[in-house]
Amino acid sequence: MSSSFGSYEIARTGLFVNERGLNVTGNNISNVNTPGYVRQQAIFKSIQTQNPGGQKDFGLGTDIQQVRQIRQVFLDNIYRQENTKLGYWESRNNTLQEVQTILGDPMGLGLQDSMNKFWDSWQELAKSPDTITARALVKERAEEFTQEVNQIGSKIDNFQNNIDNEIKDRIVEINKITGKIADLNKTIGSYEASGGTANDYRDQRNIQIDKLTKLVDCNTTEMQDGKVTVTLGGCYLVSNDKSTNIYAGESKAGWLFSVPKLENTDIEIPIKGGILKGLLESRGEVQGSKGSFGNGTPNVKAEIVIAVDLSNSNTSYLANVKANIVNMVNELKKRDIDYNLRLVTYGNSQVSNVNFGKNNSRNPHVRY
Repeated sequence: MSSSFGSYEIARTGLFVNERGLNVTGNNISNVNTPGYVRQQAIFKSIQTQNPGGQKDFGLGTDIQQVRQIRQVFLDNIYRQENTKLGYWESRNNTLQEVQTILGDPMGLGLQDSMNKFWDSWQELAKSPDTITARALVKERAEEFTQEVNQIGSKIDNFQNNIDNEIKDRIVEINKITGKIADLNKTIGSYEASGGTANDYRDQRNIQIDKLTKLVDCNTTEMQDGKVTVTLGGCYLVSNDKSTNIYAGESKAGWLFSVPKLENTDIEIPIKGGILKGLLESRGEVQGSKGSFGNGTPNVKAEIVIAVDLSNSNTSYLANVKANIVNMVNELKKRDIDYNLRLVTYGNSQVSNVNFGKNNSRNPHVRY
């Protein structure tokens, strides 16, 4: 009779396990269009008993060992590397398309058209230099060309500022993603530590990692406990169930645009790929602040003259003026603005002219 009941048990476990296997297959089919879903497979194992002597006696059927995901780490790494390249080139392509729109060349109504009309007017003037009409045309075309250049410059400046704002938004997006990955690490660790499976949570985490790799050239490593670490430029963004944010900070004090830095530090994180790298290159690695030579200011010098009437002031007032001038000079140097600053004093039959010099620290051979 025991043999008969054993056969019933084998049949029962076989039916139960295959029913669960069919459920896994049905789940795969129903999620065929679910973003981020990874196909699963039920792994069977045999159930065996042992006699008192320790020798294997006979099998008692089958059971589900685990429901595993069919996913290859090697292919994941290849995909994420290419995903980073895709994000970079998409970002650069969008920038070039916008610049092309600003210039207006595809429709022949932009800078090229205005420049052609300007040179054509000079050719007409060369034919009849004494004609007032030809001279007026040159003046008119010159004004149109100048206006067109100024408009394009203004649009490009605005576009550059928009890119910088997008960089800040992308940094906020990166922080949200790394925060979600850290939370999923905690959930996956607690599920799998108790012997359960967390395949659905792993799918969610893979989606977030894929999003992150399109933004930046991060590296992900899965640990033995199922958690992943995320590093960017040698800095840990995710470790276990903790995440570290980055922020948009000045590369140097007084500089115009932002670069990604590690939270609670002044460490700039090097970005070598992804959307964020494309945005940084599209905006330009600008050195200097707005209004500086490094940021493309025309080659003009700030001429500053401060006049003080000594007949209506005392020595302490003059000393205060000189101290403020020193602070002003330091600020001009820091912002890489060329200047020529003088202090003129008069009154009481005394006239003095003190030249505080100009900024000679700028390297004229550096091109930005």
